[in-house]
Amino acid sequence: MRTGVDGFQGQRLNQLRMAQNLTLAELGEQVGRSSSTVSAWEKGTQLPEAESFDRLCHVFHVSRMWFLKPVPPVVQESQRPYFFRSQASVHKQARERSQLYLAWLQEMSDFFQDAMDWPEVNVPMLDADDCRLISDEEIEDIARECREAWKLGSAPIPNVIQVMENAGIICTRATLGHVKMDGVSHVSVLDGRPYVLIAEDKANAIRNRFDAAHELGHVVLHSKIPAAQYAKKELYDLLEGQAHRFASAFLMPPESFAQEVVWPTLDNLLSLKSRWKVSVASMIVRCRDLSLLTEQLELRLWKGRSARKWTKGEPGDDALAFEQPKLMMRGAHLLVDSGIFERTELVHQIGLPPATIEMLCNLRPGYLIVQPDAGDNVVPLKLKCNTGRAGRSKQADVLPFQK
Repeated sequence: MRTGVDGFQGQRLNQLRMAQNLTLAELGEQVGRSSSTVSAWEKGTQLPEAESFDRLCHVFHVSRMWFLKPVPPVVQESQRPYFFRSQASVHKQARERSQLYLAWLQEMSDFFQDAMDWPEVNVPMLDADDCRLISDEEIEDIARECREAWKLGSAPIPNVIQVMENAGIICTRATLGHVKMDGVSHVSVLDGRPYVLIAEDKANAIRNRFDAAHELGHVVLHSKIPAAQYAKKELYDLLEGQAHRFASAFLMPPESFAQEVVWPTLDNLLSLKSRWKVSVASMIVRCRDLSLLTEQLELRLWKGRSARKWTKGEPGDDALAFEQPKLMMRGAHLLVDSGIFERTELVHQIGLPPATIEMLCNLRPGYLIVQPDAGDNVVPLKLKCNTGRAGRSKQADVLPFQK
């Protein structure tokens, strides 16, 4: 009978397998075990023996510590909802992967907070436990309250992600493998802090920016909504519409945006796109919300937009660079640059694959992979024998480079 590795956490194995979209059979083939054995490891009814344990570490590029570290119970809780945009059409695997990434982000954030202070959470949140009681007026008011709390005035917001991070929200961008997955947000009971993931699969920064404001809307409006209510399909459109309304009000405040819309034509709205950093489609909706156009004019704008073939992409979509989260990246750099951790030790302590840490912390690819120092591979030089030159030894001491 094989001896299993004591303390092995089957849920950690399940997390990694789901993140890499592997079936039980596929993973079993890579480690030389049956799918039923892998399933037993995940369920905790059987422990992998030392050889299989090492193979798992090799397959997933993780340290042994990762499989021995219990999953925090609060990361498993589901009392607070995860807000998935485009939930109705998103594949289950993409939702599970995004929720998993957020759970890992929370764990890394908690690890970082042992060594440094994050910005305090400063996010106005609506005290409502029933989304059906939230009015458009309340949404407009709390969007204005957010701008006031963060001293944004009424001008266009230069960088939405930076504003969110300054308010204590931990943000990340990740590839989820599904173009209809826009983002996910969650307020953690681990530290009472909002966490937001924006999908990298989107084609342009304008859309990504609105997605970030949309997830902020869920945090502000729906953090106290019970998970059971959010799970109701009949309320999904209402919740999404409210987050949309918040994003529009937050990005395009009525007192300033309305003044710049002299006449809502497609060309006029397009001329405002680079300043407000929102799509023409979003501006049409905002003009409707602010009663700046009639139903007939709105219909004409939508038809004109379709006739210009802007439904799959508008002019100027590629002119804006993607907004990048920087808080987790700065935290990782601080731990390394201050000498608290070497890069290899940081990876070991976190436990996740280096590429996953780099993605979630927005570190440059390869940052955590330590390359051999060039001085370690210097080709040795030897003096020729019988050079005929006096006073020269045939061997010389090599002075090491100072690292």
